Amino acid sequence: MYIEAIHTELIERDQSLFRVLQDNLSTPLKERTIVCVTSKVVALEQGRLARLVEITPSAQAQEIQELRFSEDSEPKAEFAELVLREADRVFVDMNEPGYVFLTLKDNVLVANAGIDLSNVPSGYAVLWPDDPWTWARDFREKLRVHYNLQDVGVLVTDSHVKPLRRGVTGVAIGYSGFVGIRSEIGHLDIFGKPLKFTEIAVADSLAAVAVFMMGESAEQTPFALIKDPPVTFTEALPTPAENYFAPKFDLYAPLYTEHFRTSE
Repeated sequence: MYIEAIHTELIERDQSLFRVLQDNLSTPLKERTIVCVTSKVVALEQGRLARLVEITPSAQAQEIQELRFSEDSEPKAEFAELVLREADRVFVDMNEPGYVFLTLKDNVLVANAGIDLSNVPSGYAVLWPDDPWTWARDFREKLRVHYNLQDVGVLVTDSHVKPLRRGVTGVAIGYSGFVGIRSEIGHLDIFGKPLKFTEIAVADSLAAVAVFMMGESAEQTPFALIKDPPVTFTEALPTPAENYFAPKFDLYAPLYTEHFRTSE
């Protein structure tokens, strides 16, 4: 397996990522390649860029106290309003000071509903992509047709944090063209004992490596090519049931509120 980050020009709102990728590939895509795309540029292509001064804060957003770790999020009430609008669920008291807003967005626990203030012009916020699963499917189809490929995948990545661990790692928020979860249940370990629970998060593992290669600051490498990865390519579309389960089955379920733990 070989991974290559792709440097591009600064990507603007509504710009075609397919064209950007075409223009910056040194050679045409080949079979058994997964194209990784950072979620931020997917959102930019979709026009998911908000100018904070144009956001009218609700009464709840206006009451929120300043966030200790969000000094760059001026004006704060407008940023909080975006979080309230975009999050599927907010897990912290929005009127209490804290580092960030812990939220649920598209079945992913993420800070600030995935809204980001970095690598966008001052005074703007880039939102979480709209339906990254469908975007990955459509982008893959463009690649498949244009380059006449069969075994090609697309992986939309974002950064997230793990409980009690410092630093960010990559996570898959949408993918197409390959099997993203591989079950090891029933396989034997080195002592011949059958595994009962183990499933390999293939897409998340690849996303972690891709995000590491693409970087987090001024690299301008929003794409990464994973060549000849040890995955099963497929035309089957992934489903939420393959990637998520109800909170009550989660390892961290004891930390959740009763209301969230019993939700589906």
